[in-house]
Amino acid sequence: MYGIYIHVPFCTTRCPYCHFVLIESDGRDRRFDDAVVRHMQASEKIAYASVYFGGGTPSLLEPERIARLLAAARGLFDARDPLEVTLEANPEALDADRLRAFRQAGVNRLSIGVQSLRDSELKFLGRTHSADDARKAVRAAREAGFVNIVVDAIFGVPNQEFGATLGEIIEWNPEHVSLYGLTVEKGTELERSVKRGLALPGDVEQKRDYEMAMDRLGAAGYRHYELSNFAKPGFEAVHNSGYWDGRPYLGFGPGAHSFVPHRRWANAANVEKYLAGDREPVMVEELTRDQRMIEAVFLGLRRDVGIDVDAFEREFKIIFREHYANALGRARDTVEWSGTRLKLTRRGRLLADSVIGAFA
Repeated sequence: MYGIYIHVPFCTTRCPYCHFVLIESDGRDRRFDDAVVRHMQASEKIAYASVYFGGGTPSLLEPERIARLLAAARGLFDARDPLEVTLEANPEALDADRLRAFRQAGVNRLSIGVQSLRDSELKFLGRTHSADDARKAVRAAREAGFVNIVVDAIFGVPNQEFGATLGEIIEWNPEHVSLYGLTVEKGTELERSVKRGLALPGDVEQKRDYEMAMDRLGAAGYRHYELSNFAKPGFEAVHNSGYWDGRPYLGFGPGAHSFVPHRRWANAANVEKYLAGDREPVMVEELTRDQRMIEAVFLGLRRDVGIDVDAFEREFKIIFREHYANALGRARDTVEWSGTRLKLTRRGRLLADSVIGAFA
């Protein structure tokens, strides 16, 4: 079963840590809608269980434009209900009427980019909303009838009061929380600031905040089902789980990626070229057996259910414990066996990158 990803490349301003494909725009360029529909028309016919509008700021699009894109997908592909439709949204300019219109358009999962509930931290992150804007947006989403709300937040910000932000988010009782450590991506304004001497919190501080989040969200009833994601039971992301399970997906919009076993590709990242109709894929890659094994380990260990070793051995015709004997020895107390599944321990989650790297 496929997922459909639609990359909306418009943002009113680029945040200093952002490396995504986007242009600074109000999002009113309707050539985008036409380009995506034409791209869908030229694509293979699939059955799909989820649509994810990412960006950029997809909530800049008017609700009727979201409805048009969803109708095009239903008309061209085979939608398997119940269909999960996620819309990423920034808190500014979200009111109950607009959110009700998004629901009527077909959106049933709203991902709100809160990031922080301290105005000084939001200013550092280059966000265009205030903490009060975020609070109002979550209240408006409930008022509009959303019963599946995702709240995104960032830790690793200098002089951060992450515990206060986390505590307030837990009080809101969203169905899903996604937490991301602030990372320095190449070519971003944040990278340039670091090169000029900006000091960011180190690994010790980031691990402390991450461990606090694991404890507090766990106590509040959230399942830590993927390294960055926590959900109330039954509200785990269908779309993102498809990525971690290795299921196929098609990406529409500039820079969006697609995957079918055992091949992946990306759309051209130039926004103007895509809007003009350039759909020629770039970065086409046929995955080797070794690449597929590495990715199966990487994606499996990210999830709380771990790697299904029996399935792994059937697919790759190896004995897992023998093939990865050295890596298992180095990992020691960072991984554990649960029947025939290999999982990260609590300590392993704090050291995930280095643990997973041992299997490469």
